Amino acid sequence: MQKHLKNQVFTGSNGKKSVYDLAIPEQWNGILIIFLHGYMGYKDWGCWNLVSDYFTVRSFGFLKYNVSHNGGTLDNPIDFDDVESFSRNTYMREIEDFQAILAEVEKSFDQIPVIYLIGHSRGGGIALLQSDNGFVKKTATWAAISDIGSRFPSGKEFNAWREDGYYFKKNGRTNQQMPHHFSQYESFLANKDRLNIMNYCKNSVIPTLVIHGTHDTSVKPKEGKDIARWLDTDLILIENEQHTFGSSQPWEKDVLPDGLEQVCVKTYRFFEDIEEETDDLKERLSLISELVKLAKVDRTVRDTEYNFLLAIASQLGISRKNFERVFNEFIEFHPPKLELDRIVQFQRLILMMHVDSDPSEDELVMIKDLGMRMGLHPMAIEEVLKIKDQYINHIIPADRLIEIFKLFHN
Repeated sequence: MQKHLKNQVFTGSNGKKSVYDLAIPEQWNGILIIFLHGYMGYKDWGCWNLVSDYFTVRSFGFLKYNVSHNGGTLDNPIDFDDVESFSRNTYMREIEDFQAILAEVEKSFDQIPVIYLIGHSRGGGIALLQSDNGFVKKTATWAAISDIGSRFPSGKEFNAWREDGYYFKKNGRTNQQMPHHFSQYESFLANKDRLNIMNYCKNSVIPTLVIHGTHDTSVKPKEGKDIARWLDTDLILIENEQHTFGSSQPWEKDVLPDGLEQVCVKTYRFFEDIEEETDDLKERLSLISELVKLAKVDRTVRDTEYNFLLAIASQLGISRKNFERVFNEFIEFHPPKLELDRIVQFQRLILMMHVDSDPSEDELVMIKDLGMRMGLHPMAIEEVLKIKDQYINHIIPADRLIEIFKLFHN
């Protein structure tokens, strides 16, 4: 299934042809990320190829494309040789381009894969406007715009634009004066409902990650705050980073800038349903990890033990993906801060030892060691282990446990 296609041609809005790249790794996870670039952007700008590499080495497919009216051509998809098509680009054309890309994906695979979106800047706005698209299962926005109407000239500049038919904005990379035809605004007026990012966010059921740089002067962080508020989610701020998170054109290094790498890591974790490892999560993962180690003492985790562990993980608020990680990764030891929580964990260890109804001497030794590593008094540990068999299912009443540990309090 492995594919590495460069500058493949697709037919976009108004029949105009453009290009896309498609990378499918050998160990593909069945998910295709589609990347949507921003205003005066293109698929090969700055670090976008490194971003593609970042995700493909982690088993995602990655497709990035030039919107059909971005000013590029088939022969020169990087520079803006076709300024007339640029002048007539509209947000609706970019929505039509996305639909054309989905059709291209459908032709390239036996069935359309799971689709995740990453949209940067204006591309983030277009991605948010796909919230009613049944093929899209997750979206990540990077410095996305929150509103379209405010991006047009206003006041005297608007009147001049309407009268002259064009206004111009300099491209800092090529030094071209890029024309904008008044039909761009007319298209917006005719399609205001379809282009209402706020409404699409408020009605979205697609899990969405919202990332913004604190020092973004091109699309202010307030726009990210608005998007996050409409979606009822958190805004992830990247400290001291600007609109492109440290990336620039040309980018001659073979590694991502620190800011953009942070963005990729957070996006990857979001796509994989991996929780941010806060101190609280580290503690919870440590708790379940010690129980897993105990279950593995006899080198076999039985079904009853696995189900018990899964139930405890659920009680601790640990996702299934993080639960599976504990079996295969080293998890640093983070004992509970509160003694009461350490006592509760010790009771869990006792229950874990008895799940298979055949506790071993090795398990007993390990429980004593874990109890002492958590800072529990050795004599209290011995007393609890001595009386545990007096109670049904070895569940010692909470008040009795607390009484014992108070008696031998350090």
